[in-house]
Amino acid sequence: MTNHISHMPIWAIVLFIASFLYSVVFITKPVKQAALNVGMTARKSTNIQIGIVAFYLAYLIYVSVFALKGTFDVNSLPPKVMVWAGMPLTIILFGFIGNTRLFKTLLRSISLESLIAVHVFRILGVFFILLYCYHLLPTKFAFFAGLGDIITAILAIPVAKMVSKGKSWSKPAVYAWNIFGIMDIIDLLVIAVTIGANGNLREVTVFPFVWFPAFAPATILFLHTAVFRKLNQLKHA
Repeated sequence: MTNHISHMPIWAIVLFIASFLYSVVFITKPVKQAALNVGMTARKSTNIQIGIVAFYLAYLIYVSVFALKGTFDVNSLPPKVMVWAGMPLTIILFGFIGNTRLFKTLLRSISLESLIAVHVFRILGVFFILLYCYHLLPTKFAFFAGLGDIITAILAIPVAKMVSKGKSWSKPAVYAWNIFGIMDIIDLLVIAVTIGANGNLREVTVFPFVWFPAFAPATILFLHTAVFRKLNQLKHA
């Protein structure tokens, strides 16, 4: 029977799973604060946070089951992990969540700097580099994916501080940073489809690193879109 689990060392797999699950909780913290800012009770704000975490955990379990069965571990164009995992999440986030009254209410109360700072979770891109070090990802993909995420994560900190301090150049900096973060994901998807057609990206189709393509593109693009929507709100405030 074919093993559809990563060939990375156990310590790296455990560290990735723990870090990834913490990141899911981390990105919900600004949402909880936004709920409190808008006047919701502590209990309701906590329930919203728990609901988001539960949704993502259920989604990751769904993805993991298919990955462990080898559903995504095949050469196909477009990659099956994008069709059966990435696309459903994209549709849910952009087609449903982003249009709900609750989301729009929370977006009005959430701070721009917190929407930016939450992208620190993209430091998880270091795992792409680590996978390359173990000869499990091609150079171009690993460094393009890893460095793009790392740069976006690191720059999120000073950009968020500029916004919080009300610097005159903060808005242009936010636009530049946000566009960079979006283009990084879009370019990476193009590279993934191109390289994936040659069967060189197996590690991100098996457990647990399948979480990257299943979770990251849709979630990150949604968060970047939220930044643009928040900028538009502030512009018309």
